[in-house]
Amino acid sequence: MPHSKKPKLTHHADTANMASSNASLNDLSADELAMIFGCLGPIEIMPLRRVCHKWGDAAKKTIVPLTKFRVGSGKEYHAMRTMATALPNLRHLELGYMCGDYGVSRTIYHRYVNGEDPDENEARTSSNDVMHNIGMISNFTKLRVLKLEGAELNGKYPYLFNFPLLQHLTVSNCGYLKWDLSVLAGFPLLKEFHCTRSQLLTGNISSLRVRKDSLERVTIESCPKVEGNFMDLADFPLLKSLILRQMGSITGDIRGMSETSFPKLENLILPENVYGGAGYKIMRISEATDLIATIYSIKKQRHRHSSLFEDFNWYLSESSPDWYEEEFAYPFSFCLVRAGSRLGWRWEREFDYTPDYPFEVNWLDPLPAKGSSEYQSYTEELRKIQSCMDRYPFFRGYHQPPTEAVFNRLSRQYRPSQEEMEMWENL
Repeated sequence: MPHSKKPKLTHHADTANMASSNASLNDLSADELAMIFGCLGPIEIMPLRRVCHKWGDAAKKTIVPLTKFRVGSGKEYHAMRTMATALPNLRHLELGYMCGDYGVSRTIYHRYVNGEDPDENEARTSSNDVMHNIGMISNFTKLRVLKLEGAELNGKYPYLFNFPLLQHLTVSNCGYLKWDLSVLAGFPLLKEFHCTRSQLLTGNISSLRVRKDSLERVTIESCPKVEGNFMDLADFPLLKSLILRQMGSITGDIRGMSETSFPKLENLILPENVYGGAGYKIMRISEATDLIATIYSIKKQRHRHSSLFEDFNWYLSESSPDWYEEEFAYPFSFCLVRAGSRLGWRWEREFDYTPDYPFEVNWLDPLPAKGSSEYQSYTEELRKIQSCMDRYPFFRGYHQPPTEAVFNRLSRQYRPSQEEMEMWENL
């Protein structure tokens, strides 16, 4: 076959083509290479730094994207140690539990080196493990995200809490890490703080006030040494989520929440010892009305997020004079109920392994106008609520727990459905 003719190049096109062919990455400066490397993750950048001195300099200058690098083995630890000098602008670092090296004859366990004032008993259990120093972490001065999740840290590590650009700090399942909420002063730009199951964390949540103008999300869960009143955070202008779960030393009262309290709050979980918190227990059945009235008034404040308090359950205390004297006494709880845009609340009797028995709904909002889109949504959701009552009608017609005498009469008269009987028989 005859060869096809190549198109004739103009002088300008030919010159541009030659210039392009002679150009290479070697013509780029270290700063320009750093901009290119900034589109890659740390794992991709690390081998590139070994091409030549200039590429190594470029890696040191690279602002690494927010791609996480997690340490969970001896190999990953050594990579982090190298990054501390070769890639100091790492911005997302996670320290996790370090897996052992499982060999044929023995297992080599890896741990982070003990900090200041370690727990001596815990230190003795790790005396034969390979210990890894993590002091070089302080080289990562541009960290934005630091997560310590399941990391076997023992003692105090001041250098872990001094990153001026940090925006996100998570500490979870670090049972021997000794630290105090006052360390948050070392993070002037902190937006998110999450701490769960950190038994040795100390301090008062009022310490968070040093980050009043930056914090957006706060979670403190199962940290028994932390105390304070949740209302100390009420004037945080940017706070969207506040989760204080299983915190026995946190106090407060939702009746103190005014129009100006927590102006941006979208998500709130409070411990049961706070008045109105999730799981809060009342002493008399009649107190439920007052609590719900407080909740309703807060939800009607103009800037409140519609879902606030709607995943809470409150309970009648086992010490209540209204508690039934049964052999197997199951708790009474009450919660908010929503059908479309209409808000109400109801009591329920909770069982361990079978569906709860609902009471009738006490509506708070007026009925939506018939024919409106809100009314249609309301009727659709109402059918789901009524179907639950139809399946388990023990308390049909009752809006709150009756006296024990009435309850005993209902128990004698109630005829469970075949579905209920099968559930109870299969327990």
